Amino acid sequence: MWTLPSNYEKEEHFQITIPKESWFAAKVINKNSFTLIGCTVAPGFDFTDFELGKKDELLQKYSQHKELLDLFCKE
Repeated sequence: MWTLPSNYEKEEHFQITIPKESWFAAKVINKNSFTLIGCTVAPGFDFTDFELGKKDELLQKYSQHKELLDLFCKE
């Protein structure tokens, strides 16, 4: 897990590169704030290559991450 920096005046970057074939999600630390998440892919995107994770399958494969999957996945 990563925590992105939040001090633009110190030229901190508000982005991260996620390796291919990785799952990702975001949440706020301060519940009175917000998170904006986007995804840019290169060289291109094709929906035939897209897979939306299914919680039950992810739990079977990555049971050691149950707490995170419970937090980020819908039933």
